[in-house]
This record gives sequence, C-alpha cells and structure tokens, in this order.
Amino acid sequence: EPRPNVIILLADDLGYRDVGCYNGPVRTPAIDSLASAGMRFTDFYSGSAVCSPSRATLLTGRHHIRAGVYSWIHDEKQASHLLKREVTLAEVLKREGYETGHFGKWHLGLPSSSREKPTPADHGFDYWFATGNNAQPNHRNPVNFIRNGEELGGLDGYSCQIVVDEALRWLEEERDERRPFFLNVWFHEPHEPLAAPEELVERYGDLGDRAAVYSATIENTDRAIGRLLASLRESGAWENTLILYASDNGSYLNERTGGLRGLKGSNWEGGIRVPG
Repeated sequence: EPRPNVIILLADDLGYRDVGCYNGPVRTPAIDSLASAGMRFTDFYSGSAVCSPSRATLLTGRHHIRAGVYSWIHDEKQASHLLKREVTLAEVLKREGYETGHFGKWHLGLPSSSREKPTPADHGFDYWFATGNNAQPNHRNPVNFIRNGEELGGLDGYSCQIVVDEALRWLEEERDERRPFFLNVWFHEPHEPLAAPEELVERYGDLGDRAAVYSATIENTDRAIGRLLASLRESGAWENTLILYASDNGSYLNERTGGLRGLKGSNWEGGIRVPG
C-alpha cells in the first residue's frame, strides 16, 4: 500500500476562535472542509506561546530549549537557531524515501550578514522557499523571500497566495511523482504587519479597521488553502494525503481567543490552545 503524503498547514498567530468551524467570524470553507472530512480537536495545543519555540517543537517533537530555541528568533542580533544535531520530521521522512519541501515562514534561524546558521536544507528539506521571520513590509508584495538560498527581492501578490503558488509549482513541475511528499506550508497570516485584498477587508468592516484586515488575511489564507486542496483532488493525491492544520500559538487579539484566558506570549489557554 502506498505511503501517505503529509502536509502541515500552519497559520501564524491565529486564535482559537478565528475560523468558521470553531464558531469564529471568518469565512473559511476550505479549512472547515478539513474538519468535516477528518477530525476537529477541541483541545489542541501548540508547542509554545510564541513563534520560534513552537515551530521547533513541531518539527522535532522535543522541548524547544533542548532544540536550541529559547524565544522568538531575531537573526541579526541572536545566535539562536534550531540546532543542526536535532532530528526533524523532514529528516525522518526523507530517510524513508519522501521528497520534502518547506514553503513560507521559517523563523528557526537563517544565515544573516553577521551570523552563520543552518538553513532548511540542513534540516531535511530538499527544497525551500522561505522568509526568516515575517513577510516584509507586510503581506502584500513581500520583498524578503529566499528560494534555496537565493534572495528573490520583491514579489507581486499576497504572501499566502505566493506561498501556495510556489508549493503548487513544486508539486506539479519539480517533484518525483513516484515518491511520496512531505510539505511544510507555513503561512505568515494573520501575524502583523497585516495586508489583505480590499474586497475581503470590506466583508468585515472598514478598510482601516485592524480587526477587519486581520479577518481578511485569514479568509485570504483559506482561499489559498482551497487552491492547494483542489490541486490535490485534481492530481489524485487527495485520498492518500494526511493534512494537519494548526496555528503556531494563540492570537494577539483578546476577542479572538474564544474567551480563553491570556493571549499570544502567555502560557494560559489563550496563548497555547489553537485550532487543530
């Protein structure tokens, strides 16, 4: 029997009460379809209440301090990074014959002008398309993506759609179809600084309303996920693909935690309990 493909869809700073299937205010039919076709967890926890430690735990299954990540990573000022000695999920699956790709936010350390650090290639990824931290200057027309070590400069579009464009191109044009694949698809949304198409923002409020833009970034991400799921169905990979959807930690907005205590950065439920 063929081994299943594996995809991890990770949102950034998404709260427990953000998406539709958790009674949230955002229209998320693609994410909701994963819940209805699979399993929706009511008590699902991130590995930490902030970005980098949570991602280290997710990839290694170990406490983030053991993995060399103590808090969120600032590459220019900190030596911290996911230690090369750590065994990641990508490395385990690669040994089993999987092709591996990372697409989107990394935030586990990348080389900078002042510091040498491992890249996703050193952690088991055959192909990587990433930003070190957030999309800059915001989610619209980001300028800081790197493809396999090459800085790309400005790209047109919104980050979530750009990330899925690259993942689809790799799936359709570059991978060996005889082998199973493992994909990290790690979105920047709804981490600040925010940006989303105006027609989506207007569904939730005024164009200058922070909460409306926040919601629109989530719906835009759902649309990108919908494109990825449609491609899996068209290619015949859908029935043999295990998909995990989650957030790296809770929201920074009080009203988006579902009434849970605390926010991002707090070890109360609001900081670590996320959709899953």
